[in-house]
Amino acid sequence: MHADLALVDPAEAMLAELAGLDLSLARHVHACAVSTEDPREVADLAKAYQRISRCVRQSLALHARLKRDRERDARDNPPPPPPKPPRDAQRVAVQRVVWAEYEHSDHDDEAGYFFDLLEDRLTRHARDDAFGLTLRDGAWAVQSLDEHVVDMCLDLGLPEVAARDWRDLPNPPPEALLPPDDEDEDDETPHESSA
Repeated sequence: MHADLALVDPAEAMLAELAGLDLSLARHVHACAVSTEDPREVADLAKAYQRISRCVRQSLALHARLKRDRERDARDNPPPPPPKPPRDAQRVAVQRVVWAEYEHSDHDDEAGYFFDLLEDRLTRHARDDAFGLTLRDGAWAVQSLDEHVVDMCLDLGLPEVAARDWRDLPNPPPEALLPPDDEDEDDETPHESSA
């Protein structure tokens, strides 16, 4: 079924059908009026034609108004945004590489920086139709997960060796993935309660 037809209200569909029937009847009455010679019959058929054609116009006008109302409603009430993407395998794999490289870093915020950078790059790449694809023998093919992870790690400036070993690396703990503001709030809460 065509997507537009699925959205049409049943009453609106009946209205369109009614307009079609009215138009068919108007054509028939017009043909009868043109083919008759009797002036009285022509006058009666002309009145009938006038009434029927007015019904066609009213049905079409109502149909157009309902369509405008539906379009305005869709414009004024857009659908909610789609849910956030699930934690996909590529994201988890690159997070493992980041955590393996910066877990014991002297700079506590290095891992957080790369986690944020990863999210930013994934958001940007999501708009690229070729993201996750590779050109092989003149045709587009989907990259393997391992190729995808290596490409993303290189894009982030992470070492290729770690990227190739991502399957053997541990996942970072959930608290490492929290935005810095959330961690600060969690740290401040106990100090406030003890004061």
